[in-house]
Amino acid sequence: MNLSLAFRHPFVRLQIVIYIALVVFWSWINVSGLKEGGINNLYGALYPIIALLGGLYGVFVVSKKWGGVKSVVGRGLFFLSLGLLAEVFGQWTWSYYTIIKQIEVPYPSIADIGYFAIIPLYGYAIYNFAIAAGVKVNLRSFQGRLQAILIPILMVLIAYFLFLKDVEIDSSNLLRTFLDFGYPAFEAIAVSIGILTYSLSRNVLGGVMKPKVLYLVFALIVQYVTDYTFLYRAGVGIYYNAGPVDLMYTTSFMVMSLGIFFFSLNRAEPREEN
Repeated sequence: MNLSLAFRHPFVRLQIVIYIALVVFWSWINVSGLKEGGINNLYGALYPIIALLGGLYGVFVVSKKWGGVKSVVGRGLFFLSLGLLAEVFGQWTWSYYTIIKQIEVPYPSIADIGYFAIIPLYGYAIYNFAIAAGVKVNLRSFQGRLQAILIPILMVLIAYFLFLKDVEIDSSNLLRTFLDFGYPAFEAIAVSIGILTYSLSRNVLGGVMKPKVLYLVFALIVQYVTDYTFLYRAGVGIYYNAGPVDLMYTTSFMVMSLGIFFFSLNRAEPREEN
């Protein structure tokens, strides 16, 4: 993966400029001690721009270089990009409540459509990368099957002890209960698929594919660590717009956008796979 070539690309340079500007803006907000109000809400509306550009570039440029949805890798990139766009939908809906309607964001809300959508979108994307990486072949071995069992169990246990053990079932609001359980549990499973993909394929991936897949796994983990941090801080009542979690989201969007972009390097012709 030619990083010097990547950082000379106009798309990457634009994303870096936007990211630096957002970090400077975030720093000013927090140095000023602002924890609520229009400035904080404005930051919440601005940082999804990174995900918007990354998602659109992934859908219309990167995935097409790999044959689009007709190829395994192309499908993976397409659905990763849709995941970023789902994040944009969720965050801009959140901003609509805080800036336009000027009310506390309800839970559940329309924003949760976007937030929750990233789980199946990212999960299906990583599933396609797993197929492309030859995970099915490695699952035939005892070691591969053991990893396929232990890694998801470990991730779900982590999610349980961090979040799920304190969640109460509210029979009067089943949707909220589903989301309370679903966010940590399903995200843990999606992350485990990513870890399993690299773990089972690291000996067969070669050339330029290996660092790209590893980077995507890293980007997925960064995304979900950020989501877990949001769930924790919101649960204990210390989350606020333009706080530490929003900077983490800004960074995770940047990391994922670059992960998708890297697949455009050294790839010029569409590839047909099934």
